[in-house]
Amino acid sequence: MKLELRRPHRWDLAPYEAQQIQRELAKEVVCADASDEIHWIAGIVIGHSRFDDRIQVAVALLSFPELLLSEQVVSEYRTRFPFVPDLLSFREIPAILQALAELTRLPDLLLVDGPGIAHPKGLGIASHLGVVLELPAIGCSKCNTVGSFVQPEVNAGSITSLVWQGEIIGTVYRSKNRVAPLFISAGHRIDRDNATRIVRESCQGYRLPEPIRIASSLLNEAKQTAREAAVATDP
Repeated sequence: MKLELRRPHRWDLAPYEAQQIQRELAKEVVCADASDEIHWIAGIVIGHSRFDDRIQVAVALLSFPELLLSEQVVSEYRTRFPFVPDLLSFREIPAILQALAELTRLPDLLLVDGPGIAHPKGLGIASHLGVVLELPAIGCSKCNTVGSFVQPEVNAGSITSLVWQGEIIGTVYRSKNRVAPLFISAGHRIDRDNATRIVRESCQGYRLPEPIRIASSLLNEAKQTAREAAVATDP
């Protein structure tokens, strides 16, 4: 599949240049529903190496609402952008684009393991990716990066609001009884309520929604295979 960038920009940037682009792109985020129907969701999970600048990305393409796996990709990319906490998307998105280009069909929605607008600069990985591709995107994080919240009740389905600077920027969602909640935020071309609904409808008794859960499993399997190969070749 030929992946077309609707809002391209350079990736070989210094951090101060990335900050300027980040401010510009944050203004382009749309937290309202697109008219597109959602038939295919790509779950996207990113893994960083502790030892070098390799980034691994796993993508699981599922039908929606059936949540049947159609395609899967695990890709590795070597980044040259430095590790700057608020600018992680500039390291990660080239790796994600490389993986998405291996799919045979374009997803209707991107469900990313990371924040959308629930980010200190208003442009988390899901928002950045959504704007660059001009696709609906949702951020679904296992941990909170910004804002305050009240813990949801312990039963699955309980929700509270994630609030920052007096505005609701996301949903704190208990996807499974007595497990840590998820932090859901609009990425691009979707509103908070529908982002929460899609994540809720994509959870099938596990903590993580199926597209992200399957992508996480793919990434873990790839890492385990790499470790075993390293041990086998170690003299």
